[in-house]
This record gives sequence, C-alpha cells and structure tokens, in this order.
Amino acid sequence: MSDLVLGLDIGIGSVGVGILNKVTGEIIHKNSRIFPAAQAENNVERRTNRQGRRLTRRKKHRRVRLNHLFEESGLITDFTKVSINLNPYQLRVKGLIDALSNEELFIALKNMVKHRGISYLDDASDDGNSSVGDYAQIVKENSKQLETKTPGQIQLERYQKYGQLRGDFTVEEDGKKHRLINVFPTSAYRAEALRILQTQQEFNPQITDEFINRYLEILTGKRKYYHGPGNEKSRTDYGRYTTKKDSEDEYITLDNIFGILIGKCTFYPEEYRAAKASCTAQEFNLLNDLNNLTVPTETKKLSEEQKNQIINYVKNEKAMGPAKLFKYIAKLLSCDVADIKGYRIDKSDKAEIHTFEAYRKMKTLETLDVKKMAREELDKLAYVLTLNTEKEGIQEAIEHEFADGTFSQEQVDELVQFRKANSSIFGKGWHNFSVKLMMELIPELYATSEEQMTILTRLGKQKTTSSSNKTKYIDEKQLTEEIYNPVVAKSVRQAIKIVNAAIKEYGDFDNIVIEMARETNEDDEKKAIQKIQKANKDEKDAAMLKAANQYNGKAELPHSVFHGHKQLATKIRLWHQQGERCLYTGKTISIHDLINNPNQFEIDHILPLSITFDDSLANKVLVYATANQEKGQRTPYQALDSMDDAWSFRELKAFVRESKALSNKKKEYLLTEEDISKFDVRKKFIERNLVDTRYASRVVLNALQEHFRAHKTDTKVSVVRGQFTSQLRRHWGIEKTRDTYHHHAVDALIIAASSQLNLWKKQKNTLVSYSEDQLLDIETGELISDDEYKESVFKAPYQHFVDTLKSKEFEDSILFSYQVDSKFNRKISDATIYATRHAKVGKDKKEGTYVLGKIKDIYSQTGYDAFIKIYQKDKSKFLMYRHDPQTFEKVIEPILENYPNKEMNEKGKEVPCNPFLKYKEEHGDYIRKYSKKGNGPEIKSLKYYDSKLGNHIDITPKDSNNKVVLQSLKPWRTDVYFNKNTGKYEILGLKYSDMKFEKGTGKYSISKEKYENIMVREGVDENSEFKFTLYKNDLLLLKDSENGEQILLRFTSRNDTSKHYVELGPYNRQKFEGSEYLIKSLGTVAKGGRCIKGLGKSNLSIYKVRTNVLGNQHIIKNEGDKPKLDF
Repeated sequence: MSDLVLGLDIGIGSVGVGILNKVTGEIIHKNSRIFPAAQAENNVERRTNRQGRRLTRRKKHRRVRLNHLFEESGLITDFTKVSINLNPYQLRVKGLIDALSNEELFIALKNMVKHRGISYLDDASDDGNSSVGDYAQIVKENSKQLETKTPGQIQLERYQKYGQLRGDFTVEEDGKKHRLINVFPTSAYRAEALRILQTQQEFNPQITDEFINRYLEILTGKRKYYHGPGNEKSRTDYGRYTTKKDSEDEYITLDNIFGILIGKCTFYPEEYRAAKASCTAQEFNLLNDLNNLTVPTETKKLSEEQKNQIINYVKNEKAMGPAKLFKYIAKLLSCDVADIKGYRIDKSDKAEIHTFEAYRKMKTLETLDVKKMAREELDKLAYVLTLNTEKEGIQEAIEHEFADGTFSQEQVDELVQFRKANSSIFGKGWHNFSVKLMMELIPELYATSEEQMTILTRLGKQKTTSSSNKTKYIDEKQLTEEIYNPVVAKSVRQAIKIVNAAIKEYGDFDNIVIEMARETNEDDEKKAIQKIQKANKDEKDAAMLKAANQYNGKAELPHSVFHGHKQLATKIRLWHQQGERCLYTGKTISIHDLINNPNQFEIDHILPLSITFDDSLANKVLVYATANQEKGQRTPYQALDSMDDAWSFRELKAFVRESKALSNKKKEYLLTEEDISKFDVRKKFIERNLVDTRYASRVVLNALQEHFRAHKTDTKVSVVRGQFTSQLRRHWGIEKTRDTYHHHAVDALIIAASSQLNLWKKQKNTLVSYSEDQLLDIETGELISDDEYKESVFKAPYQHFVDTLKSKEFEDSILFSYQVDSKFNRKISDATIYATRHAKVGKDKKEGTYVLGKIKDIYSQTGYDAFIKIYQKDKSKFLMYRHDPQTFEKVIEPILENYPNKEMNEKGKEVPCNPFLKYKEEHGDYIRKYSKKGNGPEIKSLKYYDSKLGNHIDITPKDSNNKVVLQSLKPWRTDVYFNKNTGKYEILGLKYSDMKFEKGTGKYSISKEKYENIMVREGVDENSEFKFTLYKNDLLLLKDSENGEQILLRFTSRNDTSKHYVELGPYNRQKFEGSEYLIKSLGTVAKGGRCIKGLGKSNLSIYKVRTNVLGNQHIIKNEGDKPKLDF
C-alpha cells in the first residue's frame, strides 16, 4: 500500500482535506473545498413560485376551455364585446332563480372557473379531529353557512356589507373582531353552478345536458395525482411523462409515478419501500430500538420473551409515549428508568423510541376491527393511506389494491376521514427497507440483541447497485441515495468527489478518516456553536460571581489568586456545577479552602481516560485529593462503598439525579455500573466517544467499506467524532479561527494524524468498523494512570507535526477550491412585479420612466413613517398629489395639520403616533377621497414614484398602457475580451434573463444577434479577442505589469455601476477586511469590505485560474476562439 492517510473534515459548506505519510509524518497535501450549503429552505420560494405558475396556467387553461364551450354551443362568438363592468357575484345570485343573458351567464360561470374553491376541503373531517386552530374554525363556520346558502350568496353579502370578500380579512361587529376567509370547497361551487345551469335550462334551450356536463368537468376536473406534473409536450422526470428515452429513442411514459414517490429497496431493488406506518415497519423499528438498549440485566440486553411482552403491551395500550414505555420496561426488569441506556434522543435531548403510533390510532376505527386484520392487509392499507391524501385517490387505490371488495363504502368513507385526521402519521413517508427485507430481519431482531446493520452483514446481505465494478472510483450520487437530508447529502457528494480525485492523483490509501458535520444546516451549525459558547460563558460567569461573593463579597476575585494556579478557573466551574461539594465524599468544599489550599483538591476523570478517551469537562469532577487517591482507576460505583471517607453510591445517585447543573453525559459517567475491566465495556466507551455512529455517518462508512472490499482494496475507513479532534486541537495548542477557511484543512490533517496516535497498538488497524466484527486494538494490559495515559495518547504522532501546523509558512501553502456556479437556469430576477409610469420627477423635472412604489397600509405606524419621509422630501412624488390634488389638499393635508403625530404613553414618555389612524379612530371610518357628499372611495394605500427604471424585463400585457416590469436581474456569467488596439481588457456581463428556453428540447441559448447587441451595450469592440468566461467563484490571477505585483482573487460578478467593472472576493476567506490593500493598480478595498474594481487598465494582465476539488491550480490564458452560446 501507499502508507498514505486521507483525512476529511466534512462540514455543511466545506470539506477540509489533509493527506500525510503515516510512516514519516510528511504532509503530502492540504486544501479546503468551499461550496454553498444546500439549504432546504432555499427551495421553498422556488417551489412556491412554481406552484403559483402552475395555478395560473391551469386557471388560464380553464378559461380557454370555457370560451371554446360557449363558442361551440353558439352562445357567444365575440368575447371582446363582453362587458367587464357587470358584477359576477350579483349575476351568480340572480342566476339561481332568474334568466341570465348569454353574456351574463358567461360572466357568472367564468368567475367560478377562475375561483373554484379548494378540493381537499371536500374530504375534511367533520368530527373536529383534523380541525385545529383559528383558520379551521372559520372554515367550519363557512361550511355551516353553506347549509342554507351558496358560495356566491355568501360572497355577495360580504361584499355589500363590508366592501370586501376576497382573501383573509377582519371585520368588527358589536365591538368584537371577527375574521372572515373566502375559502369554500369545490363541491359547493359545483352545486351552485349546477343550480344556475339547471335554472337557465328552463329559459334557454341552448343549455343542454351535454353543455352542463362539459362545464362541470371544466370547473372540477384536475390531473390524476399519480400522473404528476408535465404532459407530452412539456416533459419532466417528476411526472409520468419523463424526459428519458428507450432503446428505440422514444420518450418513456410511465403508468404512474409511484416509483418516483416511493423509491425501491436497496437490498431488493424490485421491491418498493414500505410505508413507515405499516405494521411491519412499526414492529421492525421498535425491535431495533429495543435491541439498542442497554439494561441492568446479566446480559445487558433484553431477552426474546421480554421483547415480546413489550411489543404486546405497546400494541394494546391506547396512549403511549417514550416516558410511559420506559416506565413499563423498568417495571418489567425491576429497575429504575435511569438504569436504561442506549435510547435515541431528539434535538431537545429527550428520549425517543417507536411506539406503534399508527397501529394504535387505527384501532380507534369504528367500522374496522384492526386486531382481526392480517399483517399483509394492514401493510397494504398503510401503503394506500401514505400514498394518497384525498378521497378520490384513497377510493381508487383501495379498489385497486383490494380488488376482492374487502372494504365496504362505509369503511372507505371512514378511512378517508381517518387519513385526514391523522395526516401527521401517514405524512412520515417511506421506510428505507421493503416489507420483504424487514420480514427476514424481524425474527433475527427477536432472537438476538443485534441491530439491523450487524444482522445484515451477518446474513451476507449486499446492497444491489447498478454501478460497474470496472471503475475504481466511487459513484457519489449512488452513495448518497440513502441520505435524505439534502444538506448532508450535498456535503457527502463533495467529499466523495475529493476521495476520487485523491485516489486518482495519489493512488489507494491505507486509511481514510472522516469527521462529519454535527448539524444539518448552516444556520443550525452557527446557532449550535453560539448556544454552546453562550452556555459555557454563562456558567463560567455564574461560577466566578458566586466564588467572588463568597470569597470577598465582591463581584470579582482578585487577580492574584490565579497566579501559579492554572486550573483554578476550571476548579471553580466544577465547584459551582457540583453544588459546592466533593462528589466522592459528599462533603462541602469551602471557596476559601479551594483558593488558599489548592493541594487539598484535584480534578479527577470520573472514568479513566484510558477507558473513555474523554478529556472533556463532562468526564471531570472536583474532589478531595485523598478521596481521589483512594478511588484510583475505578468507577464511582466500584469505589465509593469500599472507601473509608466517602458517601455511599446510593447517596451519590440521589444527589446526581436531582442535580440540574450536571450534564446528562456527566450523570451517565457518574452512575454507570458497568465493569470497566471487561474488554467489551472498554471497547464500547471508546466507540461512543471516538466513533461517529449517526445514521448518515454509518451510511458513508458502510458504502466506502463495501466499495473498497468489492475492489479488493485494503483501505481502512473510519468516522470519528468532532469532539475527539477538538480535544487533540486543545491539547496540541492549535487555535481555531473561523475568519478564514484555513481551519478546515488543519482539522483534516489532525483527523488524519489521529489514526496514528499511540492509542492504537497496530497502525494498520485503526478505528472500529461497523460492518465487520473487527475489534478496537487498544492496549489490553493493566490500566495506567490518567496523566501517563494522557501523555501517551495525546502526544503528536510525529516530531514537529504540531509546530508545522502552527507555522505561517504552512498556513500560506494551504490550497483553496470553490464550487463554481455555472448553472444557467436559475432565478432570473426578484419575483416582485413592478408597475411604471412616465413622469417628470425630481429637481430637474426631466421626464423618465419610474417604478411605482406603494404604501400598503397608511394606518400602520410603518406606513405613516414611510409616507411622511416621502412627503417631507418631495410630496409631488405621490400620484394623488398630481392626479387628485383636491383630495390631497382638502383631505390628506388637513389631517396632517389637525391630528397629532406624537402622544404620551402610559409611562409618560412621548412616542410617535399615526395621524391617519387617529382620524380613523375618531370617525369610525377610513379616510375617503374628496367628494361633495363626503362619500368618496376609501383610501387605504398610496402610490408614489419611486426610483428611475433601470435594468429590467418587460412583461407588459398587450392591453396595458403602462409598462410592467421585473427588476433586480440576476447576473449569470461574465465574458472577458482583450482589445489589442487599446491594450485593455473588456468585460461583458450576461444575466439569466438573457437566456432563451426552447420548449420541447429543454435547451437554453443566446442568439448571436442578442449577444452582439449586448457587446455593443457593454462597450466590447467587435474586433476584440475573446479570452475566457467567468462564473461565480472562478479564480482570477491579476498581474500589475508595471511593478510585478500579482494577486489571486475570487470572481463574484460583473458589476453594473460602470463598464468593465467586476466584484471580487478574497481567495482564502469569505470577505475582505475594510480598506485592505490589493495591488498598486487596483488600490484598496472599500471601507465596508466590498471590492468593486475596473479591469480595463493597460497595465493589468488577467488570467483565469481553474482548480480541481483538491485546489490544484491551472492557469488559463485563452478558453477558445469564441464564447459558448448554446446549452
């Protein structure tokens, strides 16, 4: 083998890479790979906008079909003559009893086609189980009104009474506020339309039964849920009309999208994954949880008989949660709940365990006796209820899956209501395994105490993959199929690309050691770090304050007490945590004794370092030195009851359980009753503290091990905990700064070196493997002292290794690689649609096109603040000032003069207030536009001329007199040209909006004509030579030919402020410091840290620098004869 070790520090938006020779300690390679984290919430806006576009498209399609229906029936032939001034709600109410003209009927029916209600409300439960909260209560009130009225009648009443009917609004009646929502089920609109059409049939012979049926189909028809989005003309792999082609080059059209929705079992690829709510999955999950428990029995595990008892108990209980289940297990074993270990914990550090939730809920069904149903039927029913959410889908799926008529219509109806009332249970989706695989594993879970991974390995179960063994490289997409968190999956894909690149460059590795991110998204990571730091600071501050108060009655201890007493701060913190007492003797510790007689007290590892490899505060206690010496290398459980001067273990147990200051981990260490002299126990503790056993970590580890085993490569893979490398950093004195990206590479080298510590007896046998029965090879002789062991364990494996990591020369040699964003079909602009007007605005009164702004609510304080700011600067910016001066002069300005903008609050302090709101409160009505009778339209908002129209996309409708635009166009790429005549570089910026999408082919392109127009606009000479294309996060090498200075920078985007200007970022960190010097020809960065520079300088040479994932650089002077325009 190569003697090389690869260390990977996998973060949320980074991967640190470190390669060293494990024999000599030589650092072979180090780099930090940086990429944007895959934030799941980033997809929300895109998904919402896509849903909105689909709704708009479908609404438009329904209107087109309605037009065709009226044309074909001879009712209307010229739609341009249809009046837009008729009230559709009045016509809908009138049409229930009176004749409508063809035009009136069209307007009424079109209104319902545009707003046809919500279909899922038709399936909503009437028993209240699924109706929670204010919204649901209001929907219920709407439903009650529908018993005597149509939606049209309710809407017209609201319009006439409140002047509003659409949306969600609040009205005041009898001094009480009442919320109204314009939400009605589709079935109510259908019933109303049917009544109207049947009435019109009596007056109009052209309204035939066929006409009625066709209209009702237009009104209520929708795509089958199992067809998904897309159609034959607009294909997508998210629906049945895929973009994939068969062997005859024909597009593949699926019967349904179940395979896309569910996915296949990785061990049996012909089998669909099971529903999590299936009886089999519930039993499998609970058994797996039970097998992971450690209990106070001789074997430390539950027996087969006990597991059967527990499962029967859970299935037969009505209510069940983790606390209740653990109480039952404790009672069954005659032990305390605290003696049960090994359970999962949630984000709040609370115990988690599966409880047959779906099965127990299904037992409440009145028309079905779930207890008498076979497992296969329950599994199939869970499949149907997980896959389908609406009545039609559930009905259809039950008829398909239970073709023998197992269920009556009454039972189907109850199942529909049950699904709606328990959407949280069935919305959990699909298990990783198929029913077939779980049925093979369940007997093993009963008979042994092994968890699923161990059993799968023992049974020789191999994941069936489609990848070829011909290649020695790993398929990163396939490996991450089982990692369902998109943030973690992206990070792992980046890491696997690095592994492949490293193997390609350096050959096979002896060891690959990985540390995975602790959090699952960037915000969580930052919050977690901040939370830990704050908690630590708060505890330290509280401890110091308490110590100072007791020592000298002041807020701070004298600085002199810390001289020559380097561990005093830690001792005081432990003293505070422990309630001012020694946890081995139970005696109180005086702060004066602790400070003045330091030799009386020691910090002890609760469990020996050689057992836990945990040197954190969680494994430390402050104790009397004499008690520490008597305890020796034993656990508190083994030592206390045999010590002369100690309280009993029972007393310690009671104190620890009551303590709120001690962490859960410290409590576990203090109260463990396991025999640490046994090798298995020692192995387990080291696994727990060194080896990362989280799901995603196991997936990565097992996949890599399987890959190397399949290719007969003797590469040992291990995943270590971040806590482990943090301890090494601390002991080696390597500080961590997050201001730059260097620390990722440093961490990766620490991770690589960790596999060569003296902890391991054999260098070839590093950390434990999950999928093989491979033991940790730790020293098995007598336990040595903690100080000796710490010195042995934490000693750097190579001479000068730590000094090298701390050196400036080493830091400067770290390479950086960024994921370049060259994708061409991203969001083109902000989603906001802006109206515009031509006007003469400003001091110069020059005419131009201005974007309109809007103060949406002039009665809110923020609305008034926005108004007065514009008013005081230039009131002519308000459209009302120009187009309705009477209202502005006789209504708005008098209110400003006569009503206050400041008032005294309850505390007698002057605070801002809103004159418009004061007027409304006094008159009990909105401000109205000027009219002689005083009954003009209400004023709720005000429009104003905002900024001059700049870069935009024109989306003006055909019949609009004023331009409608999208602004804030997003930059995509920048093309760099060189003008030989001027000796300067020229910059051409392209935006996502410059691309044209070709329907059917799915291709994007920029026409040659459009590109040439952009060249003219950007000031690029037609004879200039194309050099290269830059995307976000490409690297640029800039050289000053006059003084020989050069700098490597990160390209961000073309800047629109001036021609040939770009925005740049630093090579080794996220952002510049203010006023940072670059090179002479570029000067310094702006004070705020932003770097926008012009590159059209005669003394400046520009080179593109391409890097691979390992950060290796390749300089590009030319990238072809012409830029790419087709994609």
